[in-house]
Amino acid sequence: MINRLAASMILILCIVLLTGCWDRHELSDRVFDLAASADLRDDGTYLTAGQFIIPSRIEQGASGSEKSYYIETGEGKSILKSIQGVRQKLSRTIARGHRHNFYIGEKLAKNGIEDMLDVFSRDPGNRIRLDIWVVKGNTGLEALKVLYPLEKIPSVASNKIYKAVGGTVGKSYLDFLMASSAEGSCPTLPVVDIVQGASPQETIRFYGRAIFNHDYKLVGYLNFVEGAYRQWILKGISYLEVVEDIPEGDGTVGVIVTNFRSKLKSSITSEKKVKMDITLSGVGLINENNTNLDLTQLHNWKLVQNKINKSNSEHVLEMITKVQKQYGTDVLGFNEVLNRQHPIKWKELNRNWDNIFPEIQVTVNVHIKLKQIGLVGPSLQFKEREIKK
Repeated sequence: MINRLAASMILILCIVLLTGCWDRHELSDRVFDLAASADLRDDGTYLTAGQFIIPSRIEQGASGSEKSYYIETGEGKSILKSIQGVRQKLSRTIARGHRHNFYIGEKLAKNGIEDMLDVFSRDPGNRIRLDIWVVKGNTGLEALKVLYPLEKIPSVASNKIYKAVGGTVGKSYLDFLMASSAEGSCPTLPVVDIVQGASPQETIRFYGRAIFNHDYKLVGYLNFVEGAYRQWILKGISYLEVVEDIPEGDGTVGVIVTNFRSKLKSSITSEKKVKMDITLSGVGLINENNTNLDLTQLHNWKLVQNKINKSNSEHVLEMITKVQKQYGTDVLGFNEVLNRQHPIKWKELNRNWDNIFPEIQVTVNVHIKLKQIGLVGPSLQFKEREIKK
């Protein structure tokens, strides 16, 4: 009986201690930061901004010209000082647990983002599943200001666009930190730019990847297709559309590629020259045929498949050569392949990897297997006598 009474008292005590709100800040005392930006001004100071939600307009629905968010800015000689400038204008404590995107202006990216990352990594309020974007040719603040009619909160559009074109969201900050700490590798970030839409209103577009060096400075870009090829090598893509010229059919063929596979095999010669053999594979669905070829015929089907594989092998190699010769930064994971396949040799090579990487001899073989050609073989715009059987 005494034991049961003691157990009951302990249970009641636990209930008292564990219930209730432990946080000093009520929800009504918080403002939710859904996106933010950082820029470098001409005078060398930093400009940061936040896109904050207005709860009452989300719940009731914004009408007319009313927005469900507003933007506040701050400036200072350091990132932290500029953030402090934002806080001085807010009546509520900033909550960053729902922040999905952070935009970096091109000028700041070229100058280097080491100081910004230091502030990020020390602050436990920043989500590890944050996406950081470089704004090509513009500022981060302008990216925050772009209206996107399909979303109540415009900053959500970047993630959704990236996911729709086959990318993986919620990883760029984590991937950047991992690449920065790995021996021999350089980090990248996804890129958006601001373009003219169909209406007078500007819109935001996913552009590709931003390439950084070991000093966290932007050195160049990979465009949309080049970035997709890089993601294919790194097994980070789920969807890709390719369009190739088919001279034998006097036109082009468009293919949707899925089911991506990537295999990298490295070798080291006796002269310590590194070679990398890359095999990329996937499954293709033909969704456009502007040639005069009847793709129900096996020889035409093979001709198109071989042409697509040959062209894409060349395109991937061109992208790799661009990274090697123009940027000289290993953003392709070659260092990890060497470390995994030749760990002893890697200990000798990693000290001089920045000089070795641009000289790696690379071979690429793309194998896209065409599984479907659609509902028709030849294109419907050709007459029967014009079709090549």
